[in-house]
Amino acid sequence: MRANAPRIDPADLDPVREFRACPIGLHSPALEAMLNILRAGTMGGKYCIICLEPHRKWALGRLSGIRGVPPEVVPDVEYDDLEEAEWDVFRRRWEAETGTRLPPEFDAPLRETPTNRAGESR
Repeated sequence: MRANAPRIDPADLDPVREFRACPIGLHSPALEAMLNILRAGTMGGKYCIICLEPHRKWALGRLSGIRGVPPEVVPDVEYDDLEEAEWDVFRRRWEAETGTRLPPEFDAPLRETPTNRAGESR
């Protein structure tokens, strides 16, 4: 958690539910405010998504915080669903910002069978 920064109330889970339901796209003002907090501040060590194969494969990364120094890939964490990657980064940044884990209701994968943008099962 950053000193003197706007804080996220760990009990306010409605924006978390909204993000989980739709990680990509337009969001409510409350969720936008939460995302601004999660995306702001010191970049060094912050989790990010690294594209390995366009539209097919992503990896978890950590930002260096130094301009021109690329992010570091976190070993053994890859995704074949961009929304799952977005959710994982959100969850990790939430925990870093609030110092708390999200409740168990958020532990399950977003969906059982990942789908592509056309809605077809992979």
